[in-house]
Amino acid sequence: MMLRVTDLKQWAYCRRIVYYQHRMPGVGKQTYKMGEGKAAQDMVEQLEVRRTMREYGFEGAVRKFGVWLENEDLGLAGKLDLLLETDTEAAIVEFKLTSGEVGHNHRLQLGGYSLLVETELAKAVKCGFVYRIPDGRVFPVPIDEGLRREVRQAMVEMREMISDGCLPEPTDVRKRCEECEYANYCGDVW
Repeated sequence: MMLRVTDLKQWAYCRRIVYYQHRMPGVGKQTYKMGEGKAAQDMVEQLEVRRTMREYGFEGAVRKFGVWLENEDLGLAGKLDLLLETDTEAAIVEFKLTSGEVGHNHRLQLGGYSLLVETELAKAVKCGFVYRIPDGRVFPVPIDEGLRREVRQAMVEMREMISDGCLPEPTDVRKRCEECEYANYCGDVW
């Protein structure tokens, strides 16, 4: 069963999103915030080409936007916002339209992309970055074996949930439900 790297992000945010996307594809409605995020990311990509690599610590790296990676052995696929690549290593940059700190969901997403880059491109990934669009700040996220194990475990749990068809518990953070594209399907929350 092929999973998307964004499933990892959603799994840490609210497991029900992964359930709905795989068990009931096409029923979610794009929210205003989702549309704004895409528009902001397009703008940042245009500006990013002028940024030096010093903030990332990857001087001399080549930038590649929108890189699609897929690996059948991992059962994982995804499109990176930005790949920074040297001859021997790589780093992933995720653009986020948020004012908050880097969340656990962002770390899992970067960990998933790291597995894909290491497998498909045979390049070591020691660090990923979250680029916070509103203020242009860059946050490093170490990629270690603990995060890789957590990503693999989340993938096992997601596949079991999708296969079993059991609706998981909603997120404990009810504020997230207010802007969710699946809000109409969680009658037990409302």
